[in-house]
Amino acid sequence: MTPTPTGSTSPSAEPTRTPTPTATPDGTDPAFIPALAAIQMLTPRLGWAVGSGSIFTTTDGARWTKQYSSTNEYVGLDFISTTTGWVVGLHDLLGTTDGGRSWHELDEAAKPIRSVHFVSATQGWGIAGGTGAQLVHGALMPASAGTLVTSSDGGQSWTTLTTPADPQTVCFSDPSHGWLATASATIYASADAGQTWSQALQMYGHDQGLPSFARIECAGPNALWVLLATGNGAAGHSPYIAYATANWTSWRTVMAEPGTIGALMPGVPAGPDSHPGSMSVIDPGDAVFIGDGPATDVAACVIATQGGATLKRTGAIQDAPETFDAAFLSTSAGWVLARHSTGEFVIEATADGGYHWTQQLSVTVPSPG
Repeated sequence: MTPTPTGSTSPSAEPTRTPTPTATPDGTDPAFIPALAAIQMLTPRLGWAVGSGSIFTTTDGARWTKQYSSTNEYVGLDFISTTTGWVVGLHDLLGTTDGGRSWHELDEAAKPIRSVHFVSATQGWGIAGGTGAQLVHGALMPASAGTLVTSSDGGQSWTTLTTPADPQTVCFSDPSHGWLATASATIYASADAGQTWSQALQMYGHDQGLPSFARIECAGPNALWVLLATGNGAAGHSPYIAYATANWTSWRTVMAEPGTIGALMPGVPAGPDSHPGSMSVIDPGDAVFIGDGPATDVAACVIATQGGATLKRTGAIQDAPETFDAAFLSTSAGWVLARHSTGEFVIEATADGGYHWTQQLSVTVPSPG
């Protein structure tokens, strides 16, 4: 359906290698991976962040240490417990069962894994292959020709599933119920572990033939939040729309970029800034959006509650024109990966819903040459 717009520790040794077939080159890798690309917090004290050549961890929610170093570029992660997790690299997939003290390489699918989402130590799904892959706020997404894959052995092997064309990102809330976003700005739902898919949402304003990327986060068997970046924008603006559902079928248009597509959607609240930023989902009713503001040089924070019916602008991360991912555990406690205007990649944290921010980690990338 198309919704009607309404206002309504030390680095470890090299990972253990598991024999695996060489993944088929498919498309090209992104030209740039930031030093901090994706973050996940399991508790207020325990979390991980990954990026270009490094895996970082915190055990107190404030101080970060490099847990693992590599020449590979890391673009995503998925932890399901304090011990079990996966990290996606451009050219490998790593797994851990001891909280990252050691990592081992897992089999790739026939084409390179772009992102993964597990619901248990054995069962998970991922997007593989595709062309024109872009890093979109914590997830690597192919612009086209991606495939959906599934694993029942913790990523040791993968099987391809049949889906609508051009899947970009997937999430599951339990072993049966999942969601899929495609390059046509369409959301599909499955109730049988991804064996079949039915259309749940055709997002508003997508121009066929123009690139679109949708960041989705499950919030329960029937609940999903979506942040869609679609089409081409005017100077200084990049169109985006956010949606939410708590019951599978009815959708709320939460916000839109006011200078482009939002102007065509009367009554829909404005998003935090002129470019699609980072999104972190807390539960079916609450999510946090951090805007990217290259013109304003700040990353503004908007708290969405009541399923997106209520939006509250709080504060902003200063001198941060670009963000890469966010992880909020409540509407108060959150962490954001950003690039400062001086060039450093940083982890910024808030304990009051974005009114005030504290820098916890800064990574400086040496200049070429």
